[in-house]
Amino acid sequence: MLPEPRPSVRGNHDLSRYILPTERVVVATRRHRAALLEPAVTAVLVFLLIGAIVAVVPASAKDAAGWLWVLWVAALVRFLFRWVEWRHEWFVSTDKRLLLLYGLVIHKVAMMPLTKVTDMGYTRTPLGQLLGYGRFVMESAGQDQALRQIDYVPSPDETYRTLCAEIFRAPTGARPPAPEGPQAPGEVAPVPGGPTRPPVVIVPGRAGTPEHLPSTQPIPVAGSKPAPVPVAPAPVPVEPATPPWKPTEWVRPAPYDPHPH
Repeated sequence: MLPEPRPSVRGNHDLSRYILPTERVVVATRRHRAALLEPAVTAVLVFLLIGAIVAVVPASAKDAAGWLWVLWVAALVRFLFRWVEWRHEWFVSTDKRLLLLYGLVIHKVAMMPLTKVTDMGYTRTPLGQLLGYGRFVMESAGQDQALRQIDYVPSPDETYRTLCAEIFRAPTGARPPAPEGPQAPGEVAPVPGGPTRPPVVIVPGRAGTPEHLPSTQPIPVAGSKPAPVPVAPAPVPVEPATPPWKPTEWVRPAPYDPHPH
């Protein structure tokens, strides 16, 4: 059985009233037609069983056996109700959350943010492999979520790959890598993974050292003790030096003159 086409959200009243304008729809599909297999088979079997009973009963009891057709009418109404309900059931995945819309008389919406999904189980029974549907089981962090199990998902292999690519993609709020070179004249690019430093402005066309250096003190690194800053010792007062000692010169006295002039 070929997978049914995935309709657009635009113009679909069942989907447009629940999808935000800022959301991007990734998957929007009804459940597989195999969900209608059980009520359809039940209606056919009830019809065949009642027809066989009416055919074998005697003519005198045919009027009483005719009331058995009420059971077939009930089974047929059940099948029609399930078909109309299937027409209004949708499984939607956007870039922010998962939605399951169901309910005909009472509309219900089950939702799970993509950030809560930690794992997704994928199961295909032999009948599911033959008809082309599968079951997804969402595992979430914390308490039980409203949306946990999705049955009769059509095109299960393709849908599984699409959901995995959307759920386990890299976080959109990741910081972009640091630029490799200066972004503007006079601006120095930061070193990736290094400590944050005040910007150093270099005046273009001017030789020499930068115009302003933020600090000459060592930059502390997280998780390490700051290096001690060397302190110059206090100056020791020095007394003025004594002039060198010189020996006294002895002068030989002149000979005694008894007749001085």
